[in-house]
Amino acid sequence: MKILQKGQYSSINKPLVKFKNHLYYEEKDHTADAERNLKQAPTSKISFYLNGKCQGMAYEDIYEGTYYPAISLYKLAKVTVNYGPTFKYPPVMSQKYLPVSETAKLSLVENTLSDILFHVENEGKLPDFQ
Repeated sequence: MKILQKGQYSSINKPLVKFKNHLYYEEKDHTADAERNLKQAPTSKISFYLNGKCQGMAYEDIYEGTYYPAISLYKLAKVTVNYGPTFKYPPVMSQKYLPVSETAKLSLVENTLSDILFHVENEGKLPDFQ
């Protein structure tokens, strides 16, 4: 039997669960705590369009975070999706919209700023890999 030193971690202390003939160590998600910490984004909206025509407001005042489009199909169903930025049928609306394709650019900017902030906050503390 191996004795763990201070700071070492083991899965042995977790409950063992059998699922579909396999054994897993259960990992607690702490979803109740996560749900309490969610913040609503006022005036946020998600709506869907078919050939440039709004199909109605699907969600309003949603929680802050990143959302990804998903499609569920049954049997031999087919679908064509255009995430932008060039639309065959652009949305007809007076409000500003953001195509899903733009989220990749926003993500790149956010990750770059996060990296810069990390390096500024940890200047002199990081090992030199030269």
